[in-house]
Amino acid sequence: MCVIGGPAALRIGTPRYSDESKSLQHLLYNSGKILLTPRARTREEVPLAGTTKFWLAVGTPTNWHTAFDYGGIWGLRRTQRHYWESIAENTDLVFFYVTTPVAGVVGHGIVRTKLHQPSPLWPEERAKNEVIWPLRFEFDVLTCLPPHGWAEQKVTSVELKARARSGFQSLDAATATDLIRALPAQLPRGLVLTARGDDRSRPATFPTAPPAPMPADAHGRTQWQIAEIGRLQKFMTETEYPIENRRLDVVWRRVQRSVPSYVFEVQVSGNLTEGVGKLKQAYDLWNSNIFLVGREEHRQPVSQLLAATFREIEQRLRFIELAQVEELYQSKRAYRDLESQLGILL
Repeated sequence: MCVIGGPAALRIGTPRYSDESKSLQHLLYNSGKILLTPRARTREEVPLAGTTKFWLAVGTPTNWHTAFDYGGIWGLRRTQRHYWESIAENTDLVFFYVTTPVAGVVGHGIVRTKLHQPSPLWPEERAKNEVIWPLRFEFDVLTCLPPHGWAEQKVTSVELKARARSGFQSLDAATATDLIRALPAQLPRGLVLTARGDDRSRPATFPTAPPAPMPADAHGRTQWQIAEIGRLQKFMTETEYPIENRRLDVVWRRVQRSVPSYVFEVQVSGNLTEGVGKLKQAYDLWNSNIFLVGREEHRQPVSQLLAATFREIEQRLRFIELAQVEELYQSKRAYRDLESQLGILL
């Protein structure tokens, strides 16, 4: 067990890691992403982005196992919307506090996407067949203790235990830095973060070859490539995804029971207003990341639509040129094929 006694105090119990794994996390921000290097000895050597906020997520062992089983997802109640709206994607850090019998922090991660979720996920929700925590966010795990060692190896303090009684809340930078310094330098093998379907007893598998022939037409080809890029990134992908009385070209989801994290509309020709309208609908319903894929000559008309009719999503919608999808697909495919040849495909 690791006990933090104050903003700067740190007392470590029985050594748990090799000298190499004891190295503290050094957080570096590069293009909005956090990179990990195994070195950071003092708080001054753990630089954090000035806009980063820190959050303490409090839950039972069962709910945390579910969160990890489904690829890294957490949820807040409707009454906690003010917290959810304050969370910044790809910037904020969340610390995993597990309640009794653990009573301590077991890891931390970076928030990736925020979603509105209308379907039950956690055991209590599924038992009652109602959504208790609809305001959800997905996260990537940066550090975490092995589940079998949570009770003995957790990071805790009297202050943390007292604060955890209030549930989800913000943390000050000093406490967050001490927690990062006290947590392990690598992920345990016992942490399940790959099974993203309903059958959690069976690890998810991702094909190294295209699942179906690529269509010949430009729209179908781009749609297929976007779906394949998502699969290569270990998302569940689907084309022609229903949204009320319409269909979205491509969606990516982390888990079967989740709403789409990423939504794409492909506009080779046709009505730009309708395409942007469908993306706005997806954003309004699920808070998805939304992308319009089109020709370069579509960029300016799309900007004009966002500045007038669709101002609510002007800062959310991203435009991708068709050639960029082709380039990204070819690069992803080449890396995947090389990994397969080297026998290191995960």
